[in-house]
Amino acid sequence: MKRKTIGIIGLGRFGGTLAKQVAALGHEVCGIDIEEKVVQKYTPFLTHSLVADFSDEDTIRSLHLQEFDVVVIAIGDDLKAKLLTAMVLKELKAPYVVAKASSHMESKLLERVGVDLVIFPEMNMADRLAQMLTREYIVDYFQLSQDIGLVEMNTPQFMVGHSLLELGLRSRYGVNVVAIKRQKEVLAPPDPKEPLSEEDMLILIGRNENITKVSQL
Repeated sequence: MKRKTIGIIGLGRFGGTLAKQVAALGHEVCGIDIEEKVVQKYTPFLTHSLVADFSDEDTIRSLHLQEFDVVVIAIGDDLKAKLLTAMVLKELKAPYVVAKASSHMESKLLERVGVDLVIFPEMNMADRLAQMLTREYIVDYFQLSQDIGLVEMNTPQFMVGHSLLELGLRSRYGVNVVAIKRQKEVLAPPDPKEPLSEEDMLILIGRNENITKVSQL
């Protein structure tokens, strides 16, 4: 695995956790925040740590963040600082810039200044929990795009004792079972002729409305 250099701007709940996790995976991480106390909190876990004000263009340029493989803008509610940082980084030809957004309007603005990837940590977690709480059988949920999800689910009763071939899930319901968790094994791809048991966990992909239909049968 190539060791990457990653700069994380903003060491709040999301940025700080991300910085620690990436560093634990063996990558070089520079954590940056405007608050000295916050920086001191994460200094023991990181390769480098800095105190800097990202509402100042000259400060941003002086940090040479374009030399990092990835820069994550995890600034909290200061939209001006987010946009200024993103704009300067893209002007400096930073290879890959990720930014945290808290609204779709923020996302559009960040995309317009050239951010490579916009993420919605709070919104994505809320969506994930909503899917898990409101759909029968669903154990875990991952949003792959606006319309498509990947779910881990208990085997619905109507599937027990039938094979994937017999069920015809793709043609009938527009979903695909890509793997089956059976005891300690993960069967990927699953055998389409083997009957499903009540203890099987299904890894299933499809459009959200189709997943909902299957989970309610």
